[in-house]
Amino acid sequence: MVTIKEKVFTDVLVIGGGGAACTAAVASARKGADTVLVSKGKIGNSGNTIMIGGSYGMDGESAFYEYHIPEADPSFTKEDLFRSICNDGFNLSDQNMVEQFVEESPRIVYEVREWGREAGQHYKFYRPGNWDVSGRGMGRSLLKGVEKEGSIRLYEDVMIIGLLKNGDRVTGAVGMDLYEGCLLQFEAKEVVLGTGGYQPYSLKNTNSDMTGDGQAMAYRAGARLADMEFMLFLITAVEPNEMRGSILPVICTFRDAFDYDPVDRFGQKIEIPNQLREMEKTSEMCKLVHIYYYGKAIREGRGTENGGIYFDFHRFTDQEIDRMFDALMDHFDGFYPRGKYHGNDILEYKRLVKEKRRIEVGLSSEYSVGGILVDENMDTGVPGLFAAGECASGVFGANRVADAVTEMLVQGYKAGTVAAERAALEEKVESSRDSVSMITEGIKRRLEQKGGCRLGDLIAQMESVSDKTLGLWRNEESLNTGLQAYDRLEKDLESVEIADKTLVYNRELIRMLQAENTLLCSRVASGMARMRKESRGLHLREDYSYIDNEHWQKRIISHLDSGKDVLETRTPIVTRVPLRPEKKVDYETFILEEDLGMANMEEK
Repeated sequence: MVTIKEKVFTDVLVIGGGGAACTAAVASARKGADTVLVSKGKIGNSGNTIMIGGSYGMDGESAFYEYHIPEADPSFTKEDLFRSICNDGFNLSDQNMVEQFVEESPRIVYEVREWGREAGQHYKFYRPGNWDVSGRGMGRSLLKGVEKEGSIRLYEDVMIIGLLKNGDRVTGAVGMDLYEGCLLQFEAKEVVLGTGGYQPYSLKNTNSDMTGDGQAMAYRAGARLADMEFMLFLITAVEPNEMRGSILPVICTFRDAFDYDPVDRFGQKIEIPNQLREMEKTSEMCKLVHIYYYGKAIREGRGTENGGIYFDFHRFTDQEIDRMFDALMDHFDGFYPRGKYHGNDILEYKRLVKEKRRIEVGLSSEYSVGGILVDENMDTGVPGLFAAGECASGVFGANRVADAVTEMLVQGYKAGTVAAERAALEEKVESSRDSVSMITEGIKRRLEQKGGCRLGDLIAQMESVSDKTLGLWRNEESLNTGLQAYDRLEKDLESVEIADKTLVYNRELIRMLQAENTLLCSRVASGMARMRKESRGLHLREDYSYIDNEHWQKRIISHLDSGKDVLETRTPIVTRVPLRPEKKVDYETFILEEDLGMANMEEK
């Protein structure tokens, strides 16, 4: 039977196992709230946090003057950081949230670094005010912070499958204990989502459990989603097969001492303007540059059979390749074992480069910029519900360039603080029976379903549709086709038969619940992409190749009404950086000729 085995009561329920969730739990507990932290994996070892391969930090001014780090660059001020985020986000950032990012990051970043040092982690500092750390290193740091607090109750390997409500208020959640095979009912005054993003594509370099669980649950509970049309891609190895999925090729491009030639399937070099190649040394804007120019070549028919390009090394001698790889390993020394990076063998990559002289790369998904609409308190607008980190939206606008790790730490801490403060002022409202039964009966119905499509086939179809619909280049026809396909897939998912009828680590049931969440996010994202009739940031339209500031310097928001997505627009909150006055600007011209914060990112 599908019934609730145990009820758990708390002031603040935090859902997630990464940076946003851990800092939210710590902040909540410090405010004296009884705090429960629930993760569908292990705390500090799940979600996208363990996938980070680089930096987090603050402005150089704060690092130098407030935390007395002599290597920091004090000329890179808080104002520089603020303006670069707003400009590089194509003016769609809510600037009050950017201010929060800038002002609160020094204290929180420094504290998390100290947790890491207590956990025996090593960091490598580089200018202006950033530290490099491995994903697992950050996970251990966060776990140390949670353990230090002492009073946080942990529930690991518990997948939250739905939010509970009483009227309009969120009152808790139902979770499935994956190993015990039972359902748990969490009753809380306030709920914080720190569940990460979603990645609907066939080629991804994120954790496989990034399936939009938080966004989908919040949306069904009455929250709004925003900016879902913006997805950050990253160059990832496709061939040789030994390297498929590795981000080493693009990581190499970020380093001063590393060089290569990007070429198409004909062996012709793909040209990138020199001033933009220089950004590889100083800014994450290089990600946008790469995907734009490489993606443009692919769109022009110059791509490989796998839809990629090649990184070519034919003009380099073995000795030159050795020097480049030595410099790369030197960079990672201190926070990765020599010759390793993020689970990748750098020496094996060097061997393949020497042997094959070219590596096939393609575009894989890295980060979902959009998510749950929140204010500066991480409040979703639904009473009792907060969201933080990658599952939320607002800081990065149309293009993520600042440290996403920093964002999740800052937002998690804010969400936990405000949630605890409100919990102290409120009486507990128990979840309605209808709310509980809706979830339990939904699970029962899925387990009893007979016949229908195979889940694996449907997931493969969903990824294929997303590749064509929400890939780097979109157009009206592909978006219309994709939305129709998503509608069909949603109906097909309802008829899937699950062979295992138990709840004990029912992998097929888990995948089905995750697929439903990912499909909802993909549908909303496609609707927003169709609505935005321009190119901006990480959203590129073949049929609207220009930036239209007159009509689309706006955020797109979606909410559910009688089961239908209702889209609207909202002008971003402006505090210091004005919206751009130009009406229409060619996208490529904008990248080449406009400031876009580049002056602030140059080495000073």
